[in-house]
Amino acid sequence: MTGIHRQALALLLAAAWNPAAQGFVISSPHSSSSSALHMSAPPEAPSLAQTHNQGPLTVNGSGQAMTKEQLEEAREELDKIKKEFGFKEPERSFMDDPDIQWRFGGKPDYTVTNLLFLKERSKIHPEGSLELIVENLVKTWEMERSHKTDPNQHQSVDTEKFQITANGGKTYNNIEANKVGNYNVLLDSVAPDVWDNDKITWEDSHDTFHETFAAFPWEVLEVFSGPPKVGFTWRHWGTFTGEFEGNKGQGELVEMFGFGTAVVNDKLQLQDVEIFFNAEEFIDVLRGNKKTTEVNTMWTQSNHGCPFTALSESPAGKVPLLSRLFKMLKGK
Repeated sequence: MTGIHRQALALLLAAAWNPAAQGFVISSPHSSSSSALHMSAPPEAPSLAQTHNQGPLTVNGSGQAMTKEQLEEAREELDKIKKEFGFKEPERSFMDDPDIQWRFGGKPDYTVTNLLFLKERSKIHPEGSLELIVENLVKTWEMERSHKTDPNQHQSVDTEKFQITANGGKTYNNIEANKVGNYNVLLDSVAPDVWDNDKITWEDSHDTFHETFAAFPWEVLEVFSGPPKVGFTWRHWGTFTGEFEGNKGQGELVEMFGFGTAVVNDKLQLQDVEIFFNAEEFIDVLRGNKKTTEVNTMWTQSNHGCPFTALSESPAGKVPLLSRLFKMLKGK
């Protein structure tokens, strides 16, 4: 047996399954490190259309992800409404590079999310509008953060300067945000009994919501200031067809509303993002502690899905409340 063959055999004999790493770790006989080569077990997902949100499309008691046949029907319906109404699917950029390291082994399929987005959105923004540009930028960022494992391959952000914070919580840089995941970033400021960041990993955070919704669309409601600092309001929603922490949904619409600011560079890459919303109410509804009619009243009391009638005037001189708020954030 040659020296090369002996080294190869030694590598094979040193291979061992590492449960903590969820993969095979192959140790080199010439290195004290056991991470010379790591082959991770790919995350499991029922399909590339339901990688993170794996609930049923309708309440059926199964709690299971959509079947192949249901996904095909969703694609047919999506194509039909695009043709009939002239709708366009959201644009998520930077998905075609052959060297992308995909979390689930391939490009995500947004058929279900796009279908529900087009059917249930409250705003239709015209082509070329700042609202549509911001909406597609955020959707691209979400796609990259959720599906591209290497943060240096994220082209929607300025990888050197990017930082994000929610509700005055911890500010995460690009590497930190990618490590903990979007849920941990956005829920950082809530009490530990609602969401304990110190004990919840990236994988845990997504597992928690796996069976809750079939999809969880997001839309921009209005943009109040243009680049370089963009101020905007948004809506995030899903039909509670699955379950959350043992609480089974009854098909109710669960919504989040909020506002944010985003500093972008001349390439329209995100550099500094601040998000504000009521995270506790969202979790309370999913746990069954509150009814959907008890939350988001400031946003929905005048016009479902649109906060502006309710928020349009303040007692202080009839100045639009959100306009005053964004001026404060911009230091004006």
